[in-house]
Amino acid sequence: MSARRPPVLLTGATGFVGVGLARAFLARGHDVYALARRSADRSVLAGSGVRWRDGDVRDALAIEAALGDVSARRGPAWVVHNAALISYRTRDSKLQREVNVEGTRNVLQACLRHGAARLLHVSSVVAVGATRPGEILDERAPYNLAPLRCDYADTKRAAEELALGAADALDVLAVNPGAIFGVGARTPNTLRFLEQLARGPRLVFTPPGSLSVVGVEDVVRGCIAALERGRRGERYLLTESVWSAFDAFSLAARTLGVPAPRWPAPPLVWRGVEGAVRALDALAPQDLLTPQSVRMLGAHFRFASDKARSELGWSPEPFERVLSGVVAELRARGKI
Repeated sequence: MSARRPPVLLTGATGFVGVGLARAFLARGHDVYALARRSADRSVLAGSGVRWRDGDVRDALAIEAALGDVSARRGPAWVVHNAALISYRTRDSKLQREVNVEGTRNVLQACLRHGAARLLHVSSVVAVGATRPGEILDERAPYNLAPLRCDYADTKRAAEELALGAADALDVLAVNPGAIFGVGARTPNTLRFLEQLARGPRLVFTPPGSLSVVGVEDVVRGCIAALERGRRGERYLLTESVWSAFDAFSLAARTLGVPAPRWPAPPLVWRGVEGAVRALDALAPQDLLTPQSVRMLGAHFRFASDKARSELGWSPEPFERVLSGVVAELRARGKI
């Protein structure tokens, strides 16, 4: 008889990656408990077998109650802390610290109090740092994004430091996905970008930065592999390949069948764009094209995932195939 799989307490279960995680854990025979606000749309997981627990990661008592209940019923649990506020809006600075940093602190305290079997912290490549053009980094890179003044990057870094800093007292590890592409019940920024590119107007120039990409299903598989085979206190980059923004946008345009961009903006021109967006944001706060998002689009996020591939046996699907599948699904749904 196979060993009983540990129960899983999942935060961020109603999000893009979280829905996939919940379904994957259920398929593998885990009892899945999901912490979610009462206002969250849980319909995407209706009838799945997920057991809901009301709560917000900013509410330490709610997390304590949820994990205490799971532990009392099912024994020591795996905890997957996937909840985060992904925003580049100027006005969300305080809220991001409350959710991303203090929320992680609350999860850690609950895990320590109730003896979680293992904690996986879902971080991001932006918590690792940025590279110089042409450079490739791995998990050992020193954080260097503070000068960009990006609240999302800074709070994700602070949260990861909190999580991995508890490794002496708690079995905890982290994964750092790149820019995630895929189609699911939720619409990530990468999907919004593809929909906008398909509808036009034509994108004439691209940001000068670079990005590391990965499919959402591979992120889910990487999270599970990390829980099953990862080493305590370690971080694992989950990236399939590295692209300049110009090459990635050009591939997306070709796959969509729309005109490709003509050239990447030189850094000096991009700094001018950032200045214009900053002035606009000061007059009328922006939601998507913000000073922080423009600065991040001009940075280079080039990472190697050799560690995840060798230690976890992780083998992601090629990005071109992921992108083709996303576009085919969007067309089937009538989105483009």
